[in-house]
Amino acid sequence: MLLSDAEKFYLAGIEVAGLTSSNTQKIPLVLLTVLSGPDAGLSLTFNKERVRLGRDGANDFVLSDGFVSNMHGEFVFNNPGFEYRDLKSRHGSLVIVNNVSTQLNDRNRIGVVSITDGTELQIGSSIIRFELPESGKTLPPVSSNTANDTNFEIDAVPANEKLITTAHEPVRALTRRFEKQDVRLGLLFRLAEQLNALTRLEDVLSLIVDSTFEAFPSATFFSITLLDTESQELQQNPYLIRLRDGEVTGSNKPILSKSILNRVVATKESILWVRDGMGGDVTQSILEAQITACLCAPLVGQRRLLGVMQVDTRGRGALFSQQDLELFSVLASNAAFAFERAELTDSIVNMFESFVDASVTAIEARDPTTAGHSHRVSAYTLALASVVHDLKEGPFKDIRFSTEQMTELRYGTLLHDFGKITVPVEVLQKATRLPEIHLDVLAQRFETMKALNAKTIWHEFAMKVRNGAAQPDATTMAECQARIDDYDSKLDQTFDYLTQLNHKGFLPDEDIEQVRRVGTMTWTDGNGVQVPVLTPHEIENLTIRKGTLNDAEWEVMKGHSAQSQRFLERIPWGEDLKLIPYLGGAHHEKLDGSGYPLGIGADQLNIQVRMLTIADIFDALTAADRPYRKAATVERAVSILHMEADEAKLDKELVNVFEKHVVPSILHLIPSYQKQHDD
Repeated sequence: MLLSDAEKFYLAGIEVAGLTSSNTQKIPLVLLTVLSGPDAGLSLTFNKERVRLGRDGANDFVLSDGFVSNMHGEFVFNNPGFEYRDLKSRHGSLVIVNNVSTQLNDRNRIGVVSITDGTELQIGSSIIRFELPESGKTLPPVSSNTANDTNFEIDAVPANEKLITTAHEPVRALTRRFEKQDVRLGLLFRLAEQLNALTRLEDVLSLIVDSTFEAFPSATFFSITLLDTESQELQQNPYLIRLRDGEVTGSNKPILSKSILNRVVATKESILWVRDGMGGDVTQSILEAQITACLCAPLVGQRRLLGVMQVDTRGRGALFSQQDLELFSVLASNAAFAFERAELTDSIVNMFESFVDASVTAIEARDPTTAGHSHRVSAYTLALASVVHDLKEGPFKDIRFSTEQMTELRYGTLLHDFGKITVPVEVLQKATRLPEIHLDVLAQRFETMKALNAKTIWHEFAMKVRNGAAQPDATTMAECQARIDDYDSKLDQTFDYLTQLNHKGFLPDEDIEQVRRVGTMTWTDGNGVQVPVLTPHEIENLTIRKGTLNDAEWEVMKGHSAQSQRFLERIPWGEDLKLIPYLGGAHHEKLDGSGYPLGIGADQLNIQVRMLTIADIFDALTAADRPYRKAATVERAVSILHMEADEAKLDKELVNVFEKHVVPSILHLIPSYQKQHDD
């Protein structure tokens, strides 16, 4: 909106409207305190004729509230008293003087209202108190005359005055005070306070609907209709509809007046429509809906018009007043702010869900044999948590998980292996004790041994023939070939044996000893040097008792838990999700302290991580076949869980609950169970 020349002079600080430099009246000290909103608790004193407030840093009283205009309004000393002036702000100002409210929201002119000590002002989602404190009290520092100075330095104050402070009244106390005189004003303050604490859109909408019906007892219908972000036209169907006596069913869909809604969109102004014609012509939709009176207000966001909020008295003869319209406009302003913030929260949540999903996909893509592990572990853990939550007897009868805790547990279980992103692929995907490339090297060595052995035998035979010690007859040559074949056969048997051990799930002592005996054998290379049949690295890997990782590789793999916690701690989860890094770091710990990476015991392992550990072990046992072992049956996996519980490594009571209540409900998710029944 363009300003007139006079208003431009005024906003530039030129002395107009009776404010002259010849005014010798002493300017009273002004105390401004933010009672609620993003800047709650901010309190400053001023000793000047004009105190301007808004979001722009050039103001005297700077606010961060997104629904406050850059240059929203100002307090002006107009001898002998003060005025508040709304400077054509986008959302207007609600000024409460001696419990009488005045709405200033005219975008065409500056709104002015006289104010007194104790006046309260709502702009955006902030409530500000204006006070003229008495001398003799301690005050916050007087704001510097420099408009954008935010250091709150003390200006020079006459010696006969003292700076005083008065603790601002808490919002709840403020609400109670207003409720004694005007229930609806109290409701307005209470709504602002409650909305600040909500982030979920459904909670925000529920509170707005309840508060609106409470504020307007004659209203029977509530709706929110949103604008299409591309066409900037009202969507065909309302986003939300509520009746005072309950929700709307498909067969009982109320009629909305498009003419009223479109007028609000076109003018971006709140309107009061009553049947006597004040709202314009009566359309067929209004007649069919039996609307007697209607309040409509724009939902104005920080950057765009979000939609229209409406209440009406359909089916009743009750009407609304001008004061109702003012209050409804303020409710709509609060609703728009909360709605936009909740939408932003939902967007952040959706973005984070995508991040979690992408992270899990990236982790599991590095090891195809474990695909689906994180999602299954999450499903198993949440199923166990739901059962524990519902138990009415036993050791877990008092355990309950809130919605926030279940969300925390879901994220924590999905990301529990996040640290595997740092594990080298050759360790993460090591399918056999001795990697295939190393087994190929061993095979080539055995072939070299065969060739050198045959060469040696035939060379010895040739030398004997040359020296006359042997005859080159068929019998003697057959004996040489038999020696070669016997040597080759023994090497082939040894290599086949080592190949079998390389894929075996568990090695007993006799197998380990046999590998070591082979390792003590030597052969003569082409240079005539005696070398061992197996290298120390080959012996180390081929004697791994269980699994495929040697000691060094196992330490690297075990480090993924600590890495999970370290990485997850770098994400600002907030209070509701603070356990996520802990779940990632502790899911391989055991109650008896035998786990890793820290070896902590039962007193440091809460029920959430105990459940995760059970689910993680169960899926590791029942997942798809590994090259070194077959997947365990459900029965075998449960048996192993009980063995661990009997050794005080797992929570015995949780294992019992998992077997009895969870396993039957997750059979369709278990890979080994599916394979068994497919076969």
